[in-house]
Amino acid sequence: MPIARFEMPDGRIARFEVPEGTTPEQAQQMMASYAQNVPTSVKAGQELAGIPRQLGLTGRYALEGLGNAAEVVSEPLRYLTDRITGQTGKTLPAGALASRLADTLGLPKPQGADERVIGEAARLVAGSGGMAGAAGMASKLPGLAGQAAGFLAANPGQQIASAAGAGLAGGAVKEVDANPIAQGVAALAGGVAGGLVPRAAGAVGDAARRMIPMKPQDVDMQITAVLNRAGVDFSALPEGVRQSLRAELADTLRVGREVNPQALARLADFRAAGVTPTRGTVSLDPVQLTREKNLSKMAANMAEGELSGLPRIENQNNARLIEGMNNLGAAAGRQPVDAGRALTDSIQTRQAGMRANEQSLWDAAKNSPGYRMPIYPDALNAINRELGDTGMMAFMAKPITSYMEAFQTGQQPFTPQAYRNLQSMLAGEMSKGGNEAAAAGIARRVLESTPMRPIVNPGGVDLGQAPVTQGVASLMRTVDAQPGNSIDAVNKARAATRAAYQYEESSRVVRAALSQDADPTRIAQRFIVGGTPDEARIVAQQVSPQGREIIRQTLANKIKADALGGASDEVGKVSQSALNRAINRIGEEKLGLFFAPEELDALRRLGRVASYVQAQPAGSAVNNSNSGALMLGRGADFLRGVVNKIPFGQAAILDPLRNVEISVRNRQAQNVIPGLLASQPTQPAGQALLLPGLAYGGLLAGP
Repeated sequence: MPIARFEMPDGRIARFEVPEGTTPEQAQQMMASYAQNVPTSVKAGQELAGIPRQLGLTGRYALEGLGNAAEVVSEPLRYLTDRITGQTGKTLPAGALASRLADTLGLPKPQGADERVIGEAARLVAGSGGMAGAAGMASKLPGLAGQAAGFLAANPGQQIASAAGAGLAGGAVKEVDANPIAQGVAALAGGVAGGLVPRAAGAVGDAARRMIPMKPQDVDMQITAVLNRAGVDFSALPEGVRQSLRAELADTLRVGREVNPQALARLADFRAAGVTPTRGTVSLDPVQLTREKNLSKMAANMAEGELSGLPRIENQNNARLIEGMNNLGAAAGRQPVDAGRALTDSIQTRQAGMRANEQSLWDAAKNSPGYRMPIYPDALNAINRELGDTGMMAFMAKPITSYMEAFQTGQQPFTPQAYRNLQSMLAGEMSKGGNEAAAAGIARRVLESTPMRPIVNPGGVDLGQAPVTQGVASLMRTVDAQPGNSIDAVNKARAATRAAYQYEESSRVVRAALSQDADPTRIAQRFIVGGTPDEARIVAQQVSPQGREIIRQTLANKIKADALGGASDEVGKVSQSALNRAINRIGEEKLGLFFAPEELDALRRLGRVASYVQAQPAGSAVNNSNSGALMLGRGADFLRGVVNKIPFGQAAILDPLRNVEISVRNRQAQNVIPGLLASQPTQPAGQALLLPGLAYGGLLAGP
């Protein structure tokens, strides 16, 4: 029986026996019928048998694709070397060499239109992939070469998808014998369509993931993880802020989009401060911020009220910042003089109480029977020794030394009353200053630290070195143990005196508050507003809870006054630099003594949010002079006046323009979610076609 040859749809040649006398047309019909009714087992066998062939075709496409891509570099070099060596027309392009290598390796060739079209796409994918890999390695080079290579290597997935689309479209057109120009146009259209596939697939995937509900605890876990990277504790945020972040980020996290930790931390600050964010103030992207701020200025210069969304947001945010400072205590309007009075009143009240207790104890000692009975002058002898050892004896006031000599020579008995008198004389001398005051201070310290012993002689006690005159001896014979009781009372009074003196000399803060020329305003400026943390700590210890509240309100009002430049709440504009400078000048350590931790966090947050809403990072081009915005705004008003003279001009021209302005620019600025996303590498238009376009040149030259 004769044999008929039949080309299968996949390009393979099938051979069948047909009856004698069968015409070619009848053979074709028989073969087509057979191809449509091939048993399943036969089809499966054919597929398995074709696997080695498909693998071989894949190897051929990879070699030829890389060879065609290499022609971008090799062809200019081959052109030059051929003309230098006289070998023009005798050397082969890299793509042809790759095809010859595939033939040498025995790799199959595509047969049929389908295999040839798929081959075109596979070669272009291989070429683009190879060039992307080479560009990725070259991107590590320094300078412009590395930057250019990095540009080519961006988004390899999209470039490969674009290559596949270009290869399929160009190959299909090539099969109908179209000219190279038509092939190039088709490849361009296919490349654009192929480049859109990853985005479309991503959008479909995002839509599908949005339909899957996400557990609240999973949302919290993801937000916590993101904020932890920015050093923010999600659990420490107010519950209202946490609920707001959950609602805003649920969809974004559900589709797996990467959130910028710093941007999310800024959004948390905005929500906690009650300030309205914009996309630019959350992302701090210089381009977005420039657009928002210039749009706000332009809108503020226009007569159309509906365009004033951004300017009003700025005004409301300024008011919320002022309100935040008022809530932290600035609303009380306290001035430094109020804080100074709270401090001085507290110190002076405490001193008065200590001195009153001291006086009460001395009065009790004076009323004791032994108050005027003699005691040993040990303290007087100790004073003389200490003054002599320190070289300060010459500076003791004459009246005090004469008073002491009378007791030391025995002219008069030294009694608790005399002790009290000497104590008062030394205190008076100390207030004069100079060396005399220093000598008196030494004497007072020794006087108060030396124990007091009564002179009694029941049963002939040895009096030691105490000077005894006839009058003293007579007095000693008549006294009993009463001086011991009196000494106990005097010691209690002495302890109260020492405590009062120690308090009055305990710190510069106390000494300044007790000085005769103490001025509350100056004291507040020195120790509260401008003092060191240690001085502020002393202040916090000295004042009552009510006094600490007054100081807190004073500090809050001082910070607000600096932030507003002294202006009132109604007309003042917060300066973020002045606000943060005032906070830093006082210092967190001092502020923490008078503000609760959550209040201090709120104060720092206000400073950060003020920075965000007024930020102009490097790369921004905000028209701070307002001249351009004024011209644009007035120009729009002028155009409105002209168009209004045209019938239906307002409805036909201005209203659509205004709606675009409102819906696109203002609403875009107020949509903060895109500003939270981690920055993605932006791809300029047509970048996805660069590598496929370079690789496609070799295909056009191929057979």
